[in-house]
Amino acid sequence: MFYFVPSWYCQGRKWYSTALPFYCSSNQIMFDDTMNLLQMFQPAGKDSSILVLNYSPHIRSHCYQEKIEPAGMWNLFDNLQGLTDVLPRKLGLDDLKWPQGAEFFYTPFLVDVYLNQNHYAQINFFQTGNIFDIIYFKNNQMDHRLVFDDRGIVSSVIYFENNQPDHQDYLNPQGQWQFREFLTRDNHQVFVNPEVQEAFAKDVYSDIEELIKEKLDQYLSSALTRDDMLIVSANPQHNHLFHNAKRHYNLAFSFFGERYPIEDKEKILGDLQGTPFFIVDSFSKVQKMDELIGKAQLPPYYEVAPYDIRLQAEESQQEKPATVYVNVDTLPQEHLQTVFRTIFDMMLEKEWMKLLIGTQSLESERAVFIRQFLKEYLSYQLGSEEKAQIHEDIKPKESKALLERGKILRERMEIKTHRSSTELAKILKEVRVLLDLGNPADMLLQIAGLSGGIPQINLYSSSYVKHAENGSIITDISILKNVILYYLTDIESAYKCKAHSLSRMEQYKRGEIVEMWKNSIKELRENERD
Repeated sequence: MFYFVPSWYCQGRKWYSTALPFYCSSNQIMFDDTMNLLQMFQPAGKDSSILVLNYSPHIRSHCYQEKIEPAGMWNLFDNLQGLTDVLPRKLGLDDLKWPQGAEFFYTPFLVDVYLNQNHYAQINFFQTGNIFDIIYFKNNQMDHRLVFDDRGIVSSVIYFENNQPDHQDYLNPQGQWQFREFLTRDNHQVFVNPEVQEAFAKDVYSDIEELIKEKLDQYLSSALTRDDMLIVSANPQHNHLFHNAKRHYNLAFSFFGERYPIEDKEKILGDLQGTPFFIVDSFSKVQKMDELIGKAQLPPYYEVAPYDIRLQAEESQQEKPATVYVNVDTLPQEHLQTVFRTIFDMMLEKEWMKLLIGTQSLESERAVFIRQFLKEYLSYQLGSEEKAQIHEDIKPKESKALLERGKILRERMEIKTHRSSTELAKILKEVRVLLDLGNPADMLLQIAGLSGGIPQINLYSSSYVKHAENGSIITDISILKNVILYYLTDIESAYKCKAHSLSRMEQYKRGEIVEMWKNSIKELRENERD
């Protein structure tokens, strides 16, 4: 059995839910290495489970969105609250009690409730349409907030003092509080309801993490065997909770993105000591560890793509529009104008060419810059044309043609955002070439491009783009135009790229990584016996 521990943590309260109402956007893409490993293991028919350590009343919806089966999930807070056998139900506003005379005002984002012309409540919704939470007001200040579980029950209540959170009661299915977490600056204690004291080792905990550690240790000792495997997403927030588990179970840490800074030699040695192997999303992390602590002290490692790397390429390149995708967020400042001037020149020459600009925010400085730069670029082109008219007697109708081409250019340029790997995959369905000149390039984009069999152009090498196989690592920005045209017009290069992508997918389709990990554990056990 493989047990996966994710790092789906809130940036504020570290053990709280990451979920937000549907109208709130987060710059954080809620997808990581754990999600992809689960997507690899579940289709392979391997027994696997997720251990969710933080308060996550909407975790089931999150799993369904990423096409993960949550049936085998162990949710620590569900166990603390006695919510393990709750059946889902659809909860509507009519199912809740409202005072007589309450008036409901519907907006595109939420529902406001007024009573006697005073703001009584605000109802927020989740992406699925379920009630997310209800905030109640008293004297124009927040009084308390009901937090709903995605199964249609009230999961907890947050109480406010002077508009600030004071404490949170975590409820069982009958609405009885099981434990109370204080949320003030000076008090993080957790009090257990005396009526359910027998389910807890203490009546007062110093903070919520102490309670989490107690429950986690109990579960590991009761559920895991020596043959099971824990795959823990390496994170300073929870690594220390598993140090004791390494003595009794097979455990490997997975290093992903910037989640775990590779800076502290003693911390890394302490985490890796006693593990059969570790997992990285790129070889650069292994190089950093090697420089910091030395190769001799490193256990074996596996490099695994942190995102869904199954091939998505269904359309042939000929059927796709000639669209170039530019990741503007990673584009170095010194190359901004050169890159877009080159592409705009090409688009004026090639009216069949389109541009798709990817960014995390439509209001980012880069997105604003590009709109302004296009305006200045077209003004410059028009100014140059007018000067040419004076010196070369060009007819006004040709100047009008330039204006028309400028309008068409704008229509062939689009700026889009994405918040998940699924959204990005949809965007890339119409893309023929990916351009990412960042150092490093965006890993999610590179893997999505690999999954889609899309040629990629980068300035720096990586594990996912091989020069002359599924893209080009250019050494001089001046050749950018020729490289883009090559991938837009040379069909053979597109087939070669797709073939390379297929070969990279095979080991994941066959579930070879699962067998490699099992063999590593087997070898470890044999060495222990010897």
